[in-house]
Amino acid sequence: MLTLNEEKRKMEAILTSMVDAVIVFDLDARMIITNKAAENLFMAREGDLIGKKLERIDYSGQIGAMIFEVLRKGNEVFTETTISPGRQIFRVHVVPIKDEAGLIEGAVAVFHDVTDARNFDQMRSEFAGNVSHELRTPLTSIKGFVETLLDGAMENSDTCRRFLSIIEAESDRLTRMIDDLLCLSSIESKERMINPQPVCLNRSIRSILNILGPQISEKNLHVEYVYPPDLPRINADEDLLGQVMINLLDNAIKYTPPEGRILIRCYRRDSRIITTFTDTGVGIPRESIPRVFERFYRVDKARSRHQGGTGLGLAIVKHIVESHGGEVFVESEVGQGSTFSVSFLIA
Repeated sequence: MLTLNEEKRKMEAILTSMVDAVIVFDLDARMIITNKAAENLFMAREGDLIGKKLERIDYSGQIGAMIFEVLRKGNEVFTETTISPGRQIFRVHVVPIKDEAGLIEGAVAVFHDVTDARNFDQMRSEFAGNVSHELRTPLTSIKGFVETLLDGAMENSDTCRRFLSIIEAESDRLTRMIDDLLCLSSIESKERMINPQPVCLNRSIRSILNILGPQISEKNLHVEYVYPPDLPRINADEDLLGQVMINLLDNAIKYTPPEGRILIRCYRRDSRIITTFTDTGVGIPRESIPRVFERFYRVDKARSRHQGGTGLGLAIVKHIVESHGGEVFVESEVGQGSTFSVSFLIA
């Protein structure tokens, strides 16, 4: 048989090890037992909550109402609520404590943090909505032009050719979007195995300059590439690295007006190589900067779609770089251009 003190120590050990916050209340709704997680949640010093009324921590009164209902009726209740000061979302579960005769002696409240789960649910819902919207736009366009052609526009060869060109462009955009979605999904789910090895960054950048040369020439852009002669190799998956560089340069080309300038620069900082893409483009509003790496986020939706963007390029860049242990940064000012930077570890 365990003594009373041993039972208490055992209970305290169990409560201390729990991730969820736990508070035990007496019949007067005073806190008589709390664990470390509860003290952290309500930003209280050790033992500071003991003997206090619930008003000490319950600013909204919602939890207090639950406690009093349990103490009065003996019913088990639960809810989800936001708790200050961290604005976290908690599932609060309150159950009565009864003696052998079934009389209520107190109540136990357990606070389970569901913030990440609810944020994920919201992100998933927003993502599904964004995908539906992004797919519907080109599909509506394609359907409209096909219906017009079937209604007789095919008889006019010039109109028919123009409409088919638009349908082809929209189909290409759908293909790019689906490819980007599959790429992002494979990286996030780790289906795409990363094969890092020593890679010559200089060679990779020169390769993408050749690939995107026609777009650069079409807008008559001046592109300058600056790098030290002893630039060390980086540790990266060469295919994924190329995708990062293509997305960043393509982004700079799209948002830089004709005759503009793009500067690509590589330099060493400690154990990393930083690569920056600086353009003289339209720039990004301050309030949009924290969101530019979100999936489907566009600063200028109409312009981005007109230029064939899928809204996923920068999200792919972020996931690839972070999967290599690197970081992404952006600095921008409206009308002055933007600088996107990525870092990779030296091999």
